[in-house]
Amino acid sequence: MKTLAERYNGWKDEQKNLFILACIGIAGFLILLFGFFIDNPGLPIGWVLGTGIELIAYFTIYKGASFLLDPEDKNGKRGYLMAVFAMGRLLLYGGGLVLAAFCTFVWGSMAHGYCNLWTVFAGYMPEFIVLVIATMIRIKRKPAPAAKAEEPKAEEKPQESEADHE
Repeated sequence: MKTLAERYNGWKDEQKNLFILACIGIAGFLILLFGFFIDNPGLPIGWVLGTGIELIAYFTIYKGASFLLDPEDKNGKRGYLMAVFAMGRLLLYGGGLVLAAFCTFVWGSMAHGYCNLWTVFAGYMPEFIVLVIATMIRIKRKPAPAAKAEEPKAEEKPQESEADHE
C-alpha cells in the first residue's frame, strides 16, 4: 500500500495545490474552533465559507486554463467557458464577502456573529500565497533544458587563416 507521500508525488501540480489548500483550510478551522467556546461561532464558520469559496475558485481557475489551452478546441468555444468561470469567481468572492458582512454587522457584531467578515476574507488569502510559493519552488526544481552542443560536420572544416600559411 502506498504512503501518502508516494501518492502525493504522483499527483499533478493542480492536485497538489488543492491538497495543500485543503490542509490549510482544515488547520485554520481547527485553530479557530475556540470561537465556539467563546460564544463567537462566526470565526470558524467564516473560515469554512472563505476556504470553500477559495477551493471552488482554484478549481475553476485550473479547469478554465485547461479549456483555454485545449489543442482540440479549434473554434474556441471552450474559451467562453473560461470567461463564465471568471465571472462566477467574481460573484463567489463578492457574494461571500457580502453575506459575511451582512451576518457580521446586521445579524450580529464583531464580538458575536454567525459568519465573521474578516475570517471569510482571511479564508481567501491562502490561495494566492500557496500558488505563488508553489510556483516558485516548482520552477526552481525543474532542470533547465540542456543546450545541445553543436559539433561541426565532417564536411565543414574550419577555414584556415592567412596567418596559418606563413
